[in-house]
Amino acid sequence: MSEDRALREQVEKLNRIGIALTSETNLKKLLGLIVREARRFTGADAGSLYILEDGKLFFHVAQNKTLSRRPDPPPGFKPYPLPLSKESIAGYVAITGEILNIEDVYGLAKRVPYSFNPEFDLRNKYLTRSMLVVPMKDREVEILGVLQLINAMDETDTPLPFPKSAERLVMSLASQAAVAIRNAKLIADIKALFEALIRYSASAIDARSPHTAGHSKRVAAYSRAIALAINEETAGAFVDVFFAPEQMEELSYAAWLHDIGKIGVPEQILDKENRLSREAMTAITTRFELIKALNAARIWQDTYIENKDELQGKGVHEQAVKVEREIEEDFSFIKKVNQSLFLSDKDLSALQAIASKTYKDLQGDAKPYLADREMESLSVRKGNLTDEEYKRIQTHVELTHNIVKNIPFTKTLENVPFFSASHHELLDGTGYPRGLKGDKIPVQPRILAVVDIFDALTAADRPYRRAIPPEKAGEILRAEAKAGRLDKDIVDLFLDKELYKL
Repeated sequence: MSEDRALREQVEKLNRIGIALTSETNLKKLLGLIVREARRFTGADAGSLYILEDGKLFFHVAQNKTLSRRPDPPPGFKPYPLPLSKESIAGYVAITGEILNIEDVYGLAKRVPYSFNPEFDLRNKYLTRSMLVVPMKDREVEILGVLQLINAMDETDTPLPFPKSAERLVMSLASQAAVAIRNAKLIADIKALFEALIRYSASAIDARSPHTAGHSKRVAAYSRAIALAINEETAGAFVDVFFAPEQMEELSYAAWLHDIGKIGVPEQILDKENRLSREAMTAITTRFELIKALNAARIWQDTYIENKDELQGKGVHEQAVKVEREIEEDFSFIKKVNQSLFLSDKDLSALQAIASKTYKDLQGDAKPYLADREMESLSVRKGNLTDEEYKRIQTHVELTHNIVKNIPFTKTLENVPFFSASHHELLDGTGYPRGLKGDKIPVQPRILAVVDIFDALTAADRPYRRAIPPEKAGEILRAEAKAGRLDKDIVDLFLDKELYKL
């Protein structure tokens, strides 16, 4: 092969590597790719990569073909910092920006400021001979790290010095790698900022009510735990289900954002502790005090106009006390109903009897004990929300979809709006907002539905009920699954593996 042809092939190979580097945005994968391609490019047996951060060199990647072929390869390593000093080979290159092409690391001249550390060789019974160490410089000629190649091998796996001709090509590759690293870090920083904004926004929405603080964070954690558990399943319902990293990310975003639409729901509904608002209950309290006073005044007034004898006055007093007691009993019953979670048929009849009563105001006009709006709130059979208020709460999922769909997600995250707005869909079609049924509901919203209900049951007291222990919440989830509303396999996995114990 002619020298020109060989050079062209090397340049073409370098271009292909450059394309591969620019297409990888995951920093960890990118660093491994850089070392792997540089080794393949030069025929190096081993390679390592250091990243310059906060005035230190961090050892991120180590690859060694010879050691990987052994029956007992050494265990993986954890990244560790190396002091930035000219005394080490990598440190010298990082500081000076020079290329070092060393034929024999054990034969270094004493006049050079750096030295070779034989600790790795001794620990792994390996022999390092030649090294090609190059700085990774970006377009601004800032050194981001050091690429270190070890032992150029011939066809018989004998270590050789790295040829002089490889220096410029490896330096070019290192420069491309530096740009790719810079871009990957930038993307990672932007992603971290984006995730922080999502977490902060969701947490801020949760924090509007003391009863939902931390809800989205827990839903995200429970969802992730279920997805990871599904990935570990080797049989059963989830044997063909696997969440790739991008899908895990998609589920996490959907979990964090699932309740962001509650920003459009009034706080007096979100925080409604009883059937009546505090303002409404204060108005009723004032009204019943007025009713007592007016009734007592009229009883005595009518009596003294018609009959002034002492015996009659004593009877009037007893009548006034009786009427006052009845009014107080009615008021006490209203207070009890206001704080109850369920309304029986008997209590509803008693409430209707009170609502049918009237009193005469100061102008002599007949007024009801309870206004229509108050009666509507008190007559709720279960919970504390009227139909109108419950529908207003339900609108949060549509609001969630409208907000989240305007976030410029990448192609791999395109389902986040749909998933986040489908956490109240139920398998039997009774959920909302779309009434989706069965297979129309993907596994991600099914997971969100389970953990959303679980956290609502077990978290700190909600306005409409007390928190219950996980065991009781589990019974409710299993009952919902048995009724065909929740995914039984997800419920069983979540409860049987106790994934709620984070």
